[in-house]
Amino acid sequence: MNSYQLDHLQLLESESIHVVREVAAEFERPALLFSGGKDSICLLRLAEKAFRPADLPLPLLNVDTGHHFPELNEFRDRRARQLGARLIVRKVEDAMERFFSFRDSFGQWDTKYQRPEIWNRYNARVNAG
Repeated sequence: MNSYQLDHLQLLESESIHVVREVAAEFERPALLFSGGKDSICLLRLAEKAFRPADLPLPLLNVDTGHHFPELNEFRDRRARQLGARLIVRKVEDAMERFFSFRDSFGQWDTKYQRPEIWNRYNARVNAG
């Protein structure tokens, strides 16, 4: 009998796809941060692998710093269109967020209420309100 082994990159990809699926399953209105840069392109590709052939179940969120090259914004817009994904563009605010960033009923985020994310434990519970 053959044994199936994942190499290091395959293991990381599998774990990342798991996190993306967990977010989509556990949260009411998740979004995928997408700037059009290399890190978010990788994240978008993982989301494609997690949900294809179905459509992405979460919109793409771009936090516009005002420092992008026009070509980057064109790429961002074109990629969203190619995927048939909803693209939300908002202006930058100072924030230091993690995997899950819980907001209050006004959509504001407070660092003192940020839950710790250690040892691959993601606290996905949503408090009432």
